[in-house]
Amino acid sequence: MTTIDVPADRWHDAVAEAIATHPWLAHLTAIDGAGERGQDPDIIVVCRCENHDGDDVTVSTRVPRDGGSLDSVVDVVAGAAWYQREIHESFGVTFVGPGADNRALLIRDAPKPPLRKEVVLAQRAETTWPGVAGPGTSTSASRRRALPAGVPDPETWQRIKDGEDISDVEVVAAMSGRRPRSSAGRGRRA
Repeated sequence: MTTIDVPADRWHDAVAEAIATHPWLAHLTAIDGAGERGQDPDIIVVCRCENHDGDDVTVSTRVPRDGGSLDSVVDVVAGAAWYQREIHESFGVTFVGPGADNRALLIRDAPKPPLRKEVVLAQRAETTWPGVAGPGTSTSASRRRALPAGVPDPETWQRIKDGEDISDVEVVAAMSGRRPRSSAGRGRRA
C-alpha cells in the first residue's frame, strides 16, 4: 500500500498517475479535519485505487473548508463523477473542469454541508436521548452527561436556536463536551 499526500494544485495529476498503474477506483471520499478543538480546519479528500494484484495506492490532498475546490478527475476515471457530487454536497468541496457536476441529492438551499463537524443534527438535539437519567435513576454530579453525536451542549443549542452567530470551532467544541482553550470573552470573568 502506497500513500501519497499532494497539494491541491497537484490533485488531478497525482490521481492520473495512480490510475495509470492502479486502474480500479476503489473509493473517493472526504474527511472533515476539524477535531474537537477545530485544530485542522481543512477538508481532506482521499482517492484509493487498486490494481489486479490487490496492490493499492491512496492519494490525498487538503482544501480549505470555506471555498475549497479541486480539479475534477472524471476525465481520468469516469466512476469518480458520483463520488465528487457526494463530496461536494456532504463537505462543500467544489470540483471544476471537464465532467464536473456538483449536484446530487440535496436541496440547493441546504444550510451547510451535512457531514461537516460543525453541523448540528437538530432533530437529534430536540429528542430525548437514551441514557439520560430518567425517573427513579440516580446520577452522580461528577459524571458528565454523554451527548449523542452531532449534538452540542444544551446552552450552546439554545444559543443556536435563538439565532446567535456562533463560530464553527465553538460548535464543534460544544459537541465534544470541551470548550475551546481561547474563547473571545465568552465564559471569562474580569
